[in-house]
Amino acid sequence: MISLTKEAADQIRSAAEQSGAGNMALRVAARVNDAGMLEFGMGFDDERNNDAAVDVWGVTLLVNAQSAPYLDDVTIDFQEVSPGQARFVFMKASAGCGTGGCGSSGGGCGSGGCGSHG
Repeated sequence: MISLTKEAADQIRSAAEQSGAGNMALRVAARVNDAGMLEFGMGFDDERNNDAAVDVWGVTLLVNAQSAPYLDDVTIDFQEVSPGQARFVFMKASAGCGTGGCGSSGGGCGSGGCGSHG
């Protein structure tokens, strides 16, 4: 199942407080795009009927059934990728691909967003 590092959880809690989404969970989604690349996305949301909910470091992660196979064994971390620039990084135990999320200016394998609602 999906997991978070403590650093990622701290950043998510901070983003939730700043955006007024303190009572919401973080939805994490994944899909394969038209080019065959895996894309990740994140946003604050309410739980729905077909969601799996996982509590990690005080953050509730929501994953729907369509995304679950792509997020199995994924850990979300928050790392400095260059001096003064940090972003969420999706790490899959069996693959070396997957950066993206909040603060990500790159695309490709695992680009996504954070703080969206809906």
